[in-house]
Amino acid sequence: MSFPAYFVSWPTVEKIEGLNPEQIKEYLKRNFASREDQVVVAPPDYPQLAEGLEIGALYDLVSGPDGPHSCMNHLSSYYEDNHYIEWCEKLVSLVTKGKKLKGGPYRMVDWSNALSELVQDRDKYPDTEGRGPFWELLRYGLRGMTFGPVACRKLAADFEKWESDACASRDFYFLQMYLHLQRCFNLPDGTCMVTYPEPWYEDDKPFTEPKLGMETLKLLEAAEIPRYNSEESDGSVREYDDI
Repeated sequence: MSFPAYFVSWPTVEKIEGLNPEQIKEYLKRNFASREDQVVVAPPDYPQLAEGLEIGALYDLVSGPDGPHSCMNHLSSYYEDNHYIEWCEKLVSLVTKGKKLKGGPYRMVDWSNALSELVQDRDKYPDTEGRGPFWELLRYGLRGMTFGPVACRKLAADFEKWESDACASRDFYFLQMYLHLQRCFNLPDGTCMVTYPEPWYEDDKPFTEPKLGMETLKLLEAAEIPRYNSEESDGSVREYDDI
């Protein structure tokens, strides 16, 4: 199992208007940092993850006083893929007072769904329809989706609320990752996003799952811009490796 070990934080972005293959091609020639993860994509079962952005639109950084700036937030420890996975499971245990996944091994999507379900509680979190702390990160963090400004603010609030508990855990490596990801989602108010830009790989082949916004990715293909998250040539969607 292998996965790209970073999120990218985009503090302030703006929508690029007038999408068509030729315009995209010319734009990307002029802007070397532009890439597929600037296209807003969302899960069909929870499009609200991208709330505050237009699904399928292409966004670019807005320059600040020191020029355009995005931040790559690495997840692995010395390129050990399981480090982030273990951190997520510890996070769930922290906020649920000890709940853990049972059984396994899991396919990636099944693991993400099962882990996020451990923090669901409609009675305890009625304002979010039962989605507890870090639900969005646990469910969609590794699945190539776009976190819009509403989701980023919700996760930033979760990180702030549970920071003292994370410190009290006295687990240095857990706290180190906690503070690292807290900075990742603690973005300025306004139009911002966090992306997970590349796919998992299985037998050296990339795979993905269905996303809202894929139509724009097809425009990138028409403009002959290489895609990172590509489906198999036969149109099938590959499954995640076991965890």
